Amino acid sequence: MAPAFAQAQAPTVLDCTGPFARDADERTVARIFGAANVERADIPVGEGMTEPGTVIFAKDPGKRIEILWHDAYARPNVVIIRNGSAWPVAVTGLDKPIVNGTTLAEVETMNGKPFTLTGFGWDLGGYTNGWDGGRLDKPVGGCNLSVRFDPASDAPGDALDKVNGDVEFLSTDSAVRQTKPVVIEIELGWPQ
Repeated sequence: MAPAFAQAQAPTVLDCTGPFARDADERTVARIFGAANVERADIPVGEGMTEPGTVIFAKDPGKRIEILWHDAYARPNVVIIRNGSAWPVAVTGLDKPIVNGTTLAEVETMNGKPFTLTGFGWDLGGYTNGWDGGRLDKPVGGCNLSVRFDPASDAPGDALDKVNGDVEFLSTDSAVRQTKPVVIEIELGWPQ
């Protein structure tokens, strides 16, 4: 009975409240999503490195959520919804949540203004580098929101050459737009 009750309380849209609030811990996550759906794992953090964390729905790519913690499985540091996971993320003041697959133009419209992102083709490529005072500055609950974009598989090579590497671009950059990037990762983060 308890797991069904716990799953009945699970959110349908993610934000920085409940299981991902500033003061949440792994027990909170297990209570809300069901202990059978929560396990500890090494979470990829880039450049071949991993950190210990928690995975929700590890065996279901469409529902998978990864969590890195500030302290020993207490106080979320980053909640990660990677490509393939269908969880929507709510943003204060917007009717439509962000999901993996959202286009760059759609995200810019949601933000209400251009924003900065890193160049593609490296471990930290395609990440937003702040929302430049736009609406996406704060998702529901008050943590930080970051998304990662990846260019389309049929992106023109000349445009990709202009926007690859450890550099920053505005979302309005014509070469960035030509690559037709879409969201492949959403992160909710709590600073220390």
